Amino acid sequence: MPDQQNFNQEFLGSREISFTNRQESIYPTLMRFCLDFKFKVLQVLFAPQEGSPPSKMLVMTRADYAGNTEGVITPAFTQLEQLERYVCDNQIDILHDYLFGVDELAQQTG
Repeated sequence: MPDQQNFNQEFLGSREISFTNRQESIYPTLMRFCLDFKFKVLQVLFAPQEGSPPSKMLVMTRADYAGNTEGVITPAFTQLEQLERYVCDNQIDILHDYLFGVDELAQQTG
């Protein structure tokens, strides 16, 4: 999976994007991950930097996300279409890490 972008900016808050109707979803991969595997898609509001206005970015997190960067699974994107494409392209790696754990593999090989 490609290296994740830094998620170390201070953020002001977030809201969950919900996918509730399987027939009407135009983001089928995100919907499947959220409904079947209990991930969350969050719209995160980052604090303004150097006179620029606050920015809104979209990320996918684990269901137990508590505001720490370790729960963020994807890089931050500005549009849902970009996040959908990233998750679709990397779904095998994301699910492997979710089901088998990255930390356990690192401990076994280290």
